[in-house]
Amino acid sequence: MSAAPFRLAGSTEAGFPKPRVVLPRMQSITHDHPLRSAEWIWPEAYMDLHNHYAQFRWDFDLSTIAGTIPFFITADKSYRLFVNGAYVCRGPARGYQSHWPFDEVDLATYLKPGHNWISVEAYQTGCSTFAYLHEAYAGLLVATGDPVLGEAMGASKPSMRRAPGHRRQTARLSVQLDYQEHLDLRLDDRSWITAPTPPVGWSPAIFPPNGHFVHSLPFGRHPYDSVEPRGIPMLREEWLIPQLPTAQAIGGSADGYEAIDNVSWHWVEEAPAVDQWRSADDLGAMRADDGLSLTIPVTGAGNFHAVAIPPGEYTFGVVEVMVDGALGGEILDFHYDQFYRDGRPQFLRPGEGCNVALGNRLILRAGRNEHTFYHPLGFGAMVLIARDLSTPLTVRLRIRTSGYPFAFRGAFESSDEALNTIYAACRRTQQLCAIDAYVDTPWREQAQWWGDARVQARNTFYLDGDARLLRRGIRSIAGQSVYGLTPGHAPTSAYWCVLPDFALTWILTIWDYYWQTGEIDLFLEQRARIDEVLAYFDTPEARDPSGLLRYDSRVWLFEDWSTLPTHDMPAFLNLWYVLALRRVAAMCDIAGLGEDASKFAGLGTEHTERIVSRFVDPVSGFVRPTVNAAGVVEGEPSVHDQTLAIMLDIGKSAHDAMLDKMLLPYLRQETLAGAVPSAFWSTYVLELAIERGYADVAVDFIRSRWTPMMGTGTTWEGFEWKETSGWSACHAWTGHPSFHFVNALAGISQTAAGWTEVLIRPTFVDGIDYVSACVPSPQGDIVSEWRRTDGKVTGRVDLPAGVKATLALPGRDLVAISGQATYEV
Repeated sequence: MSAAPFRLAGSTEAGFPKPRVVLPRMQSITHDHPLRSAEWIWPEAYMDLHNHYAQFRWDFDLSTIAGTIPFFITADKSYRLFVNGAYVCRGPARGYQSHWPFDEVDLATYLKPGHNWISVEAYQTGCSTFAYLHEAYAGLLVATGDPVLGEAMGASKPSMRRAPGHRRQTARLSVQLDYQEHLDLRLDDRSWITAPTPPVGWSPAIFPPNGHFVHSLPFGRHPYDSVEPRGIPMLREEWLIPQLPTAQAIGGSADGYEAIDNVSWHWVEEAPAVDQWRSADDLGAMRADDGLSLTIPVTGAGNFHAVAIPPGEYTFGVVEVMVDGALGGEILDFHYDQFYRDGRPQFLRPGEGCNVALGNRLILRAGRNEHTFYHPLGFGAMVLIARDLSTPLTVRLRIRTSGYPFAFRGAFESSDEALNTIYAACRRTQQLCAIDAYVDTPWREQAQWWGDARVQARNTFYLDGDARLLRRGIRSIAGQSVYGLTPGHAPTSAYWCVLPDFALTWILTIWDYYWQTGEIDLFLEQRARIDEVLAYFDTPEARDPSGLLRYDSRVWLFEDWSTLPTHDMPAFLNLWYVLALRRVAAMCDIAGLGEDASKFAGLGTEHTERIVSRFVDPVSGFVRPTVNAAGVVEGEPSVHDQTLAIMLDIGKSAHDAMLDKMLLPYLRQETLAGAVPSAFWSTYVLELAIERGYADVAVDFIRSRWTPMMGTGTTWEGFEWKETSGWSACHAWTGHPSFHFVNALAGISQTAAGWTEVLIRPTFVDGIDYVSACVPSPQGDIVSEWRRTDGKVTGRVDLPAGVKATLALPGRDLVAISGQATYEV
């Protein structure tokens, strides 16, 4: 805002040592961008930034409103924006302070002639998390491209303060997330957001007599070297009305409940003492467009009344609470979990499952209370625990959901309702695990794990076609470096989560981006970072004198949730490395870097020869899992290694045997001696089986293994539900049936970059009489459908202009098609 700069305050709180942060190429703002004239502000500096909620408000008058009023805003760590009491948005996307992302919103529809006010609620964790790196500073940065608004806001200094009602000392929501929100509404009634009257009594200490801010940083001052557009759309936020309560229970509050740090674990300790959960039909609950309302009866001092309130579906968002009838001092605790059993809440014992403690607390003021919790959470079950009620309370609840604004033009439908249900669950899970980044789960973690993200990107390409979240994620993962490797997820404080196989996966996703879009620019942008990752694999810690890659005890060799060996010299790591080398060679060639292409192709050939000579059994032709320190090959062959061997065309003479004795038995759920893939890694086996003509086996496998997941309406972290281990019931790395169904049954598969060429090879599986699918490719929608009637199959294919296709039907010659085509079998 050029008329009146805004500034930042910082803190020198010590943080944990962290890996080197790399400054990747970013989209710079122009030299005359309004943010360059702005300054960062924060109500406290060099003090306590721990679990810090900050409040800001500008009051000003406008005579006219322009047709468009661009407003630029960001905060470290996050913000919520309100204009004239109306909620506008939250942000920004996760990032690095050196090139922190900002958001642009149009305020024209929110402003009016006359008096206006802008309120911003911002948050600073005060520590690093699995989605954020703390740099011992906090700040809000705003500006506008509209000169009238800029002059009006610049003429009025913002009021700001640390939020008085938020308790600082609260428990973490989990190992990976921010802190629980404990808010005393007697100290903060939230009218500073909604009331036209400017707030009074906020500390003026930040405005000394000379008119300058005490604690601020100008634009471009380290660590905020620059800012960048978020590069992805703003999140879509919608209201969800919870379902009617399913159960209720009463009991005595455990000792110390009034001042506990961890409301979640406190409740989990109280809950087993409940004598009986009973029907909640007598609470007068009603659902309406503005929320779910219910009346909670008197509990008496020291007692609680718990009500199980299902959101209706697994969701990601924040709960809005409105209460009437409070006398003041009553406590409302909210406990969030993944699911119910028989309509009753389930409880994860404290200390298990990443120390999950998803809970928040409100202490009510007399009269009406309104509050929307700050941190979005993923949950499929909610319990409201009301304490110390001396009069009945009327409570209204609704949930503001958040998610990446997918259009989901992709589609799959069949005559098999089980497959349709699985597809819908995959799509729902993909939506829940896509916010400002691909995240593993919205529940306990919200971390951008890159092995997960590769599968999620493929899901997205078939469901929606949007490649922006993958592009932003590739740049984000590149932003941290440990031993030259990318971390397993980023930005992150989890410095032990450095996975060499996920660093190779990061390289593979750059190929995936090219293959989806046909654009090679991202590869060129990240070329130096790719070289740095590959250089790690030439260090003594990573490479055995024999030339094979070996386990590095400093890092976490993940590979898969399975019994694959992660010691000595694993075949999996060596095979995955060759796959990455080949993809880099191909991208160099596409980019016109012929010399580099030859170099990487040569490295891939050399390493393939090492694999063949050391890992391939000379009798069976199968790949053995590991070579020990003495150079002896050990272990039973795994499905993983045989899958990669076929993908890489290693040991070609044994490929049929690998399929017949390893991959297909795995898909038929037969017992095997070696390691078998998890639900996550099964995507690679399924893809290969479908390519090799075993679509029916792949579909049967998915129907069998995914059907048990349908009880939650989402896809799980693994095939088996592990209630006491903290496993996620919403994990998009198992959403891959969404594209396997399209490949296997509708037969749509990509054969050229940017979807300019495709193969249409439908499979007419017995018991399925109808299939229809749409892939929203960059060229346009690709449609394939078929129907079986009286023993005959008729089908059609619709191709957008510029897409060539090969039609492959059973017992027929291949046919080149374009535009619209029909067939009969």
